[in-house]
Amino acid sequence: MNEENDNLESDKFLRIFILLSIVMALLAFLCPFIINYFFCDWSKSGTFGETFGALNALFSGLAIAGVIVTILIQRNELKNQRIELGLQRTEMQETRKEFLINRTTNLLYSQLDRFEKALNDFSIIHNGKTYVGNDAISFLRENEERVYNTPGKPEEEYQAEMKNVTIKLLKLYSPNKSQIENFAHNAYNSVEVLKRIIYKTKLDIEELNDLKNLFFVNIGFINMGVFERISEISGTQLKYLEAEDYVENDLDVGTIMRANIFLKPIIEFYNLRLIMDNFEEQKAKWIDSIGNEK
Repeated sequence: MNEENDNLESDKFLRIFILLSIVMALLAFLCPFIINYFFCDWSKSGTFGETFGALNALFSGLAIAGVIVTILIQRNELKNQRIELGLQRTEMQETRKEFLINRTTNLLYSQLDRFEKALNDFSIIHNGKTYVGNDAISFLRENEERVYNTPGKPEEEYQAEMKNVTIKLLKLYSPNKSQIENFAHNAYNSVEVLKRIIYKTKLDIEELNDLKNLFFVNIGFINMGVFERISEISGTQLKYLEAEDYVENDLDVGTIMRANIFLKPIIEFYNLRLIMDNFEEQKAKWIDSIGNEK
């Protein structure tokens, strides 16, 4: 399309030049006859040959016309070159951005592979039966044991239910504490790499949110639900259990607290919606959190 436009512009200037040349040539040819028409006496107008001295001026004008047309052509070519350079710059920017998106997406999927490997190694033992990988996650999801504080329920009853559920889940988590901690730690490392990608990659906010959402969609809402429940129980044990409850139920104080150190920042980042107003603040918090590791 650009080449066709250039050809049309060149043809236009060529027609202008030819038209000017024809007009000036006609004027140069007719000039002596016009002079002779008005001055019939050649002795008064000079010899006929001398009248062609005007040709010098006319051909000089023709040369000037050629220069003008040449300048116009060059000006048009420079304009087209500027447009073409602008298009090339835009194309290069788009290519660089596409490369950056592809690179960050590849890094993201490498972390998802890392998470998948950690998930495959994750196991839960309960009542002599071992659950591995997605089966372990499904088992934990089926045993979330949630309590709802419905309207009209006495506070004492609600607290008693929360205490019983907390003890029941801690009995499930405690024998598998090491496995839960390792899994939480591996997931945390993957999310930390995701944060590094998000906060150090120069993409638009929406594109960064797309990368973040892509990561957690692949993690799965079931995995995130299990993380959230374990984190909740880590907090409720301090609220609803007394020292004697740990002794009576043979539980370690602060069971799964270490796992929650890794799970809490995962959940916070999962629930975070990045916008222009909070991006720099969140980035600064992340830089402070990693300290010298940056």
